[in-house]
Amino acid sequence: MDNLTQIPGSNRGVILGVFIVLIVVLAGCSEAAPTTGTNGESVPVRLGTLRGPTAVAFAPVLAGPGEFGSESYHLQSDVFSTPDLLVSQILSGNIDVATVPTNLASVLYNREAELQLAGIVGTGVLYLIADAPLDWDDLRGRTVYTIARGATPDILFRALATAAGLVPGVDFQLEYAADQVELAQSLIAGRRTLAVLPEPFVTRVTAASSELQPALNLQREWTRFFGSELSDDGLGNEAGLSGRASARGYPMTALVVTKSFANEHPAGLAALIDRYKKGLAAYAAEPEATSAVAAAMELGLDAETIQAALPRLNMTWIPAAEARSEVEVFLGVLARENPASIGGRVPEAEFFLYGSE
Repeated sequence: MDNLTQIPGSNRGVILGVFIVLIVVLAGCSEAAPTTGTNGESVPVRLGTLRGPTAVAFAPVLAGPGEFGSESYHLQSDVFSTPDLLVSQILSGNIDVATVPTNLASVLYNREAELQLAGIVGTGVLYLIADAPLDWDDLRGRTVYTIARGATPDILFRALATAAGLVPGVDFQLEYAADQVELAQSLIAGRRTLAVLPEPFVTRVTAASSELQPALNLQREWTRFFGSELSDDGLGNEAGLSGRASARGYPMTALVVTKSFANEHPAGLAALIDRYKKGLAAYAAEPEATSAVAAAMELGLDAETIQAALPRLNMTWIPAAEARSEVEVFLGVLARENPASIGGRVPEAEFFLYGSE
């Protein structure tokens, strides 16, 4: 909460007041998860998340009271600038619950890390930016700029282009920028006009240049090409799972938990998830106030960008039991392009933590 001192006093009071009211009201709309500490003592829930959109999704969790779940648990949280730093803390036993890219969760599991996937918290933030509306055939003969050769954005875009009937490197060329900051700057300066970017850089670029727009929503394109790989759930839903439509995108970001914490403190995990879902509801109910609270926590984004980007951040909660088929399809597609990107194989059933609704 110390970071909130950076907001002028009058505004800080309004923002915090609205936010607290939102959390209280939303809390009253759902049944509190029953929790029990060890010998009546408050149990720490050590949460690690990544700076950027993932931390934004958890900002209401991080900004809320330290005690939660009938005060049987208390939150200890850290926001990390890179996945490597977060992974090192997970493997050293300093983190109980974390948000990581879903394919990284698979890699860790396949390397025998004692982790399970509790649910999906993000369904993709990748967009093809261009100076005019286009479809896949419009890429023929052009150069697309992207980031992270061999990483998920690159693999995913290649897989989608291939599914659309194009051959990357033949029908169109790929060039790689040093990072998303450099690529965004080149787009704003007019040196590039066609690039794959994640949020929040999409919002920053389109706000700075009226000539650029999200020309292809890669989440929607994923459903278009790979939704059919999901088996019907028997309920008549379109490639659905337990009543949820697969049009939400692909399971990009996962909430993982150590097996020991899941076994010893299921109520603590349930209370954390409950608080996270209330935070998502707060964004929906009062996006301006909640975005301001998130920005005050120095998560790498200002309030205006957060609020503008909210429709494209695709923050969600999908329990592991519902997400399993989609996760397996997603990891399978990545594995076809690069098996090492998921740790060599799609994880077994025990990777998915059931009962984490």
